Amino acid sequence: MARAAVWICTMLAAVAATGMEAAQAGNADQPVPFKTKATVWLDEQGVPQQVETPEQLPLAIRQAIGAQIKEWRFEPATVGGQARSGVTHLMLDACAVEGAAGQLNLALGYVYGGPMNSQNAAGLTPPPRYPVDAVRSRIQGTWMVTYEVLPDGTARWMSVDPQGDTNPKRLGYFEPALRQWVSQLRYTPEEVDGHAISTVVRIPVGFSLDTSPKPTSRKEEARTGRECVAAMQAESSMRTASDTQFKLISGGS
Repeated sequence: MARAAVWICTMLAAVAATGMEAAQAGNADQPVPFKTKATVWLDEQGVPQQVETPEQLPLAIRQAIGAQIKEWRFEPATVGGQARSGVTHLMLDACAVEGAAGQLNLALGYVYGGPMNSQNAAGLTPPPRYPVDAVRSRIQGTWMVTYEVLPDGTARWMSVDPQGDTNPKRLGYFEPALRQWVSQLRYTPEEVDGHAISTVVRIPVGFSLDTSPKPTSRKEEARTGRECVAAMQAESSMRTASDTQFKLISGGS
């Protein structure tokens, strides 16, 4: 049987784990790119008041992430036309490097804001299974799946659309697996005024039979050479996205 892979364009577990280990090791000689998450408490003006980051990160990096996020500004949620405080969750691209004087330099990029998957500690959304019939028929494709994360953390199916050159007629191979996958997802929802809320999430899911490793490109090699000034981000059209009320309006780039 052909080897198959399913990818989700969000924080990939292997990349996140590798970056976490490198960050914990505190390698001062090399820039350390990694992906992480944060929970942010916002006031009625959209100003971050508290930032919570994974305890597995070194304290200095956690403090640096929190300090940077507190400089960002968000659009506040509204209820009846009145701005309200709330809680949102962020996915982040980061790169840590020790400066010439021994100080920690941290580049931080905003990737996603909205409810956070609660099925693993990294906040990573687990991929769906690759349908056996699609593997046997060597059918591939990329789909944008839209679902609503409800206040209780479960997900409600909304729609699926083909992406790129994916043949819409192939949907029959994948839709049952995608629907089952959505029904099994669990999230920590966003909050407004102390109450959990619903948020619509859009996530691209790719089914590919080509699992051979790609050679490192010159762009990848140059990334660490430039001390990760450019955040490791996918094209905006292929990122996980949501209709969060707490839209980032400044910072995070």
